[in-house]
Amino acid sequence: MSLTFKRHYPLLLILLMVTLLLTAGLGNQRIIAYTVPGTLQAEALTVAGATYSGDVALFDATLVHSIQVLMADGDFEQMLTTYRETGAKEYFHASVIIDGVQIHDVGVRLKGNASLRTAVGGRMAGEQPQFGGMFGGREAPPVQDAMPESAPQSAPQGAPNLPEGQQRMRPGGSRQPFQPEGTAEGQMPPEGAVPEGQVPAWPGGEAPALENMPFQPGGDFRGGMEQVTTEVTVDTKIPLMLKFDEFVEGQTYQGYAYLALRTYGTSTDAAMLQEPITNDAARAIGLPATLTAFAGVQINGGTVQLYSISQHIDAVYLQQHFTNAEGVLYKAELGSTLSYQGEDPSLYSQSFTQKTRVKDMDLAPLIAFMRFLSEADDATFAAELSQYLDVKALATYLALNNLLVNTDALVGMNNNYYLYYDDITQRFTLLMWDANESFGKLGMGGASATHDIYTGLQANSASSMGGRMRGGFGGSNILATRFLNTPEFMALYEQELQRLYQELFSSGFLVEHIEMYAALVHEANSDGQLTDPTAYEQDVSRMLIFVEQRQAYLAGLPLFSENTTTEP
Repeated sequence: MSLTFKRHYPLLLILLMVTLLLTAGLGNQRIIAYTVPGTLQAEALTVAGATYSGDVALFDATLVHSIQVLMADGDFEQMLTTYRETGAKEYFHASVIIDGVQIHDVGVRLKGNASLRTAVGGRMAGEQPQFGGMFGGREAPPVQDAMPESAPQSAPQGAPNLPEGQQRMRPGGSRQPFQPEGTAEGQMPPEGAVPEGQVPAWPGGEAPALENMPFQPGGDFRGGMEQVTTEVTVDTKIPLMLKFDEFVEGQTYQGYAYLALRTYGTSTDAAMLQEPITNDAARAIGLPATLTAFAGVQINGGTVQLYSISQHIDAVYLQQHFTNAEGVLYKAELGSTLSYQGEDPSLYSQSFTQKTRVKDMDLAPLIAFMRFLSEADDATFAAELSQYLDVKALATYLALNNLLVNTDALVGMNNNYYLYYDDITQRFTLLMWDANESFGKLGMGGASATHDIYTGLQANSASSMGGRMRGGFGGSNILATRFLNTPEFMALYEQELQRLYQELFSSGFLVEHIEMYAALVHEANSDGQLTDPTAYEQDVSRMLIFVEQRQAYLAGLPLFSENTTTEP
C-alpha cells in the first residue's frame, strides 16, 4: 500500500459510508418537481433516455386522467401565430404533469387539420386556398365559466403531494386522478355543383341554413380562404400533440414517445365518444386500434376541460401489434387516393409521409403497390392483391367504417389511415387512425344513419349492387373501388358486414360502451367543472339515437334481415 493511498484512506472510507447511507435511505424514493400553473421553474436536469412512469396507467380507460401543459410566457401565443401565418405546427418546450407525475422538456405542438381550424382558424402548410375556406374560420366554442374554488382534499397515503392550489379528485371513492384547478387532388366545385362521383349532401332539396348544418364550415365552397381573427386563449379547447423525446433523446412516459390530446373534431361535441367507441369496436372485432381514454386537460392555468387522449401510431404501436415491427410505416395525408403517379417519389410528397426507417428505406414498396392497383387487370388484381395486402383486414376495416359511418377515413375524405409494410412478408396492412368523426359526425356527402354500406363502388359499374357510388374527397379511392368491385372480395366484405352487425349492433356492444363512458364522465364531472353537464347529456343522447337509427336502417337491408335472428 502506497504512502499516498494510506494518507487518503480515511476520506475514502467516509465517502463510501455516506454513499451507502444515501442509497439505503433514498434509493426507492421518487422525487417529483411541481410548478405553479402558468409559470415555469428553472429547467431540471433530465437524464437522456429516462422513462417516466406513475401509479396510473396512461391509457386506463376506466378513469378520467389529469394532464397539465405548462409553457413559458409567450410560447403559447407564438405557437398559434406560427400556425396561422405559415401553417406550420412547430414544437415548443413545455413541462407536463400527467396524473401527478411531471416530465420536463416535453415538445408540444398544435395537431389536427379540420379540428384545429375549427378552434383556431388558419390553414395547413401547403394547403390550396380553394380547400382552406371549407374548414377555417369557425368561431371558437363558448368557454366554460371559471371553476369554483374548493378546498384541497387529502391525498391517499403514499401519494405524492400536489402543487399548491390543486386537489385530488376521487368521486365516489374511486381512484380518479383528475386534479382540477382554476390539399387534396382535384378542385372544389363551383357554387351549387357536386364533385364528380359524389351525391348531394341534401338530395332533392336545398341545403339548410348554415346554422342548422351538422357541420358548420367557417367559409364556403367558392374557394375563399378567410384568415380568422377569433381570439384564442389558454381556455380555448385546441387539439395538441405531446412528444416526450422532442428535446431529450429517448425520453418517454410509460414507454410512449407521443400522446395526442384530442378535441371534438369539426363540430362541437361535449361527449367526444366517437373515437373511443370506434376503437373499442375495432379491437373487439380483431383490428388493431390506438388506445384511448379521457382526461381533464389544463393549459397554463386555464380552465380544465374534458379531452380524449390517444396513442400515436409509431414504433411502439407496431411492436404491440406486429410480430415484425421493423417494417416501414407510411401515413396517408388528406386526399391520398392511392393513385399511381409515376416512379418519382417526389410526386407523392403531398400524399404520404414515411414515418419509420426513413434513412434506409423509401417509398419504393408503396409506389410498387400503387402501380399494381392502377395497372393490373381485373383477373390479376383478384388473383394477386393478397400478395400485396392483408385483404381480410381491409374487408374488416371497410365494413367497420361503413357500418359506423366514419367518412373521415380511407373511403370518404381519403384521410386518416396508415399503411404498414412488413418487409419480411412483403405485404401491407391498412391501419385506422383518428376516428373522432365517426358515427356520422362529419355531416358531408350525405353521411347519416342511412349511409350506404357499399361506399366505394365505382359509378356505373356492372356489380350486383347496382353501381352506387360514394366517391372520396378529391376522387374515389382506387383500392376501395377495385376491392368492392371484385366479386370474391365483395363476398368477403359482406361476410364481415354481417359479422360486425351481429357483434356490434345486435349484441348491444355499442350502446353498452356509450353508457359505460357516459357514467364514467358523469361521476368525474359531478360538480360540472370538466364540461357543461347539459351539453354532455344532450350529445350522449344524440349518439344513442344515432346508433338506434343506424341499427333500424341496417336491419331493413336484405343483407342483414335475411341473416339475422336478433331483433334490433
